[in-house]
Amino acid sequence: MSVTVTFLKENEVLAEAVTENLNRMVSELLAEYNLESGETAVIIAGDNYLHDLNHRFRDRDISTDVLSFSYYDSENDLDQEHEKEFAFGDIYISIDRACEQAEEAGHSPEKEILLLAIHGMLHLLGFDHEGERDAALMRKKEQELLRKYAGFRAEEERE
Repeated sequence: MSVTVTFLKENEVLAEAVTENLNRMVSELLAEYNLESGETAVIIAGDNYLHDLNHRFRDRDISTDVLSFSYYDSENDLDQEHEKEFAFGDIYISIDRACEQAEEAGHSPEKEILLLAIHGMLHLLGFDHEGERDAALMRKKEQELLRKYAGFRAEEERE
């Protein structure tokens, strides 16, 4: 299993504070879903970088806090029984948005980055929030993971 955390917008204090938790969280979630061989990257970048990705790949010309790109093909990858590593997906997080949202929520940027990573990882695992039922299931799992990895409760739904 391989988890890579990369800061494209340098912030050594945040990088040190979140890298270990992000590695542990992503690794444990992959293991929980029997995807131990999956390679996942968490990329922390500036708001403009995510805005560009959102525009290019989702045709939405707006900024966003987190984007997930899945490379996992369950039919083909499950047939291989994960004997070798495979690209599972990438999670992009806007450090600018994370800091703003953390201030608004009254918690640390580290917790907000972890919250966004959890949200992105759940998308990679197939969760979504398009319908009420799906949104409720995703919020429930998000709350469970937040308690486990960050020790706090999210008060608002992430989109």
